[in-house]
Amino acid sequence: MEWFFQLGLQAAGWSTAKVANTWLDEEALFDDMKNIEIETLILHGIHDKVCLFPLALEQKKLIKNSKLVKFMNSGHATFYDEREKFNEELVRFIEG
Repeated sequence: MEWFFQLGLQAAGWSTAKVANTWLDEEALFDDMKNIEIETLILHGIHDKVCLFPLALEQKKLIKNSKLVKFMNSGHATFYDEREKFNEELVRFIEG
């Protein structure tokens, strides 16, 4: 997990804040989600402090053909925190 932490430290603080503000101010983004018709997999850690879990719930609500998989022991790095579950869910979705 150290490499992931170091990666975050390399990102400029202003850029992280800018991304967060974009999500908050971007109503069109949420409007666009209503137009997504392709099957969509949402993988989200409930302890995510970067993209809070209510965002995943909103995505699930807005994207018609979506499946939300909660990762109960993960934060932002679901692919790392719960690697096995992440891979299983992804393969299951792809092989559908």
